[in-house]
Amino acid sequence: MHRITTILVDDETKNNKLLQIYLERHCPSVEVVAVAKSVKSAVKKINELKPKLIFLDIVLDQGNGFDVLEQVEYNDFLVVFITAFQEYALTAFKFNAIDFLLKPIDPKDLLLAVEKIHEKIENQFFTNFKQIESAKNSISSKTSNYDFIAIPTTKKIYFKQLDEILYFESDGRYTIVHLLEGSSIVIAKNIGEYDKILAPNYFFRIHQKYLINIKYIININNADGSSCEMAGDLVLPLAKRRKEELVAYLNIN
Repeated sequence: MHRITTILVDDETKNNKLLQIYLERHCPSVEVVAVAKSVKSAVKKINELKPKLIFLDIVLDQGNGFDVLEQVEYNDFLVVFITAFQEYALTAFKFNAIDFLLKPIDPKDLLLAVEKIHEKIENQFFTNFKQIESAKNSISSKTSNYDFIAIPTTKKIYFKQLDEILYFESDGRYTIVHLLEGSSIVIAKNIGEYDKILAPNYFFRIHQKYLINIKYIININNADGSSCEMAGDLVLPLAKRRKEELVAYLNIN
């Protein structure tokens, strides 16, 4: 397993020390090359040392983690945000496929995060500006009204407008994202993750297997069981236990 250089950025010395101990003890493939406590110091050290991985606290003295990233002068790195608060912040990171750890850090979570980092680096999946900017805007506005979603596959990360997505289909451990124009993308994520993230954004779980974009519902059919007719002559089953919730969600009397 290749060694990964990293810089730890947190304005509390004890947090940096604890994370460094955890990395040395549980993740020997990660080499801490520097520690920073301020935006200015972090930017200087990151641009000089060009680590492949940055562990970055959101809230810093006289700034935040996004202030650091906006001044990084190269592109091939991954960031793991560290946060102790705000559910909306976590939603933003999940939504944009950005890695994060909750404080206090659990070594098991750290180990899993590092395993994912190795896989992403091997596949050249680096944190990009669009992901960072979207997460920043979402957190600063304290809203879950996102315009697009990151869809990570084994080969690349797709960015799709929510209006481009017709529905999600569960397929065992995988999820198939069906796009309005007819193509689909297979991802190694459980459909439940997208249900939690997209529920406030005009998506509704009509069935254990299906999460739909309600903008594209044509009608709800009661004649032969319950089903939803969608754009493109698509008909999907509507679970009986979800029908009442869907009707209420759509404000149908």
